[in-house]
Amino acid sequence: MWRNSMNRILKILPSLALYGLGLASFFFLDIYISTADYSKEFISQWAFYKSSIFILGGFCILGFDQVMVREPKLHFYIKKKFLFQSFLLSVIGTTLVWIFYPIERIWLFFIILNLFSITVFLSGIFRANQKYTIAQLATNGWKIVLVIIFFLVAQKQMLSFLGISLAVICLTLIVIYTNLYRAPEKDAVALKYEDYRKTGVAFFLHNMTLTSAVYGEQFIINLYGNDAISSELFMYFAIFSPIILSANGFIGFIIGPKLRAKETVTRKDYNSLQLKLIIFAIVMATISFVVGIFLLDRFKNVSFSEINLWLTLAVLITCMIRTVYTTSSLYLGVFASNKHLYKTAGLNWSVLIAYIILILVVLITGMDTNVLVVGIAGLTALHWTMRLIISHTYAIKFFDNEKH
Repeated sequence: MWRNSMNRILKILPSLALYGLGLASFFFLDIYISTADYSKEFISQWAFYKSSIFILGGFCILGFDQVMVREPKLHFYIKKKFLFQSFLLSVIGTTLVWIFYPIERIWLFFIILNLFSITVFLSGIFRANQKYTIAQLATNGWKIVLVIIFFLVAQKQMLSFLGISLAVICLTLIVIYTNLYRAPEKDAVALKYEDYRKTGVAFFLHNMTLTSAVYGEQFIINLYGNDAISSELFMYFAIFSPIILSANGFIGFIIGPKLRAKETVTRKDYNSLQLKLIIFAIVMATISFVVGIFLLDRFKNVSFSEINLWLTLAVLITCMIRTVYTTSSLYLGVFASNKHLYKTAGLNWSVLIAYIILILVVLITGMDTNVLVVGIAGLTALHWTMRLIISHTYAIKFFDNEKH
């Protein structure tokens, strides 16, 4: 028993190391950018690059990284169509940015969107086939490269650095992929793109609301042009959220494929995982609070009495809700029917639209910046609460009629 447990730990240790290093790199970079002597314009620009790449790059994937968790061999049959899809949707995403946000080298942004979507697609392939270390190289390797380049090069050309880091990792992954997966097995049943498109679109609709929930406020605030609010929110999320969210993210990364591989799952399993994550969220939020207080004092010379405690509380509540949300999100992603996926996606889109409208209403009120940032962070926490309620409601429907 003990030996089996050790073997399981050792098996995921390299992927855990890459995951931790990638998140630590971005954590350190965000802390450095938000606390060093950079202008509010530079900080908000970096926040916009991050949010837009994750949101629009996720748009290009169209949910197929999640579909492959259900069908690990699907990639053999949809590669060419995915590349065309990525190219076409990158054109749309780049055009939207070009219209609303001033980026000088818009062609580079277009290349970055394509590289990001291909990298995530490859990561989905490796994750679905339980090759966790390579999947983590895809997910976090470019972040590590980006941070190395950032501190080696004097000029802070973040868009160029993003392009270089994604290109290095993407090319590496393509070489690995072509060596591991030359062709499907001869007796394998061919899987058609069209058969999985509906499921892919359902996941896409979910993923877009999920990514928008994670990065949406920064994306909207930057489009609105308020650098002060953007930089303040960025700093508090950069300082107080990475520890709890990074630990939670790795749990979700590992559990998803393992759930799919289980022969039976029951409501008891679901409740057990949810309880564990509630306890985990409380513990990690406490640790995140203590570490965040130290970081503000150490790097920003902000004493405890000067900290915006309401903003801190809103950030940590959001992180806790996101952690608990993992249980229902995983069960929906692995087991939910297309019908339930579309229903929950529709409800999530309704909540997202209401969230965006409320943020815009708050922004145009012209209230004091300290009040605005707390209000927006509070809306983010409320948005995640609604997502959790929707997700949990439909996740337990899986257990209504029979045990699986």
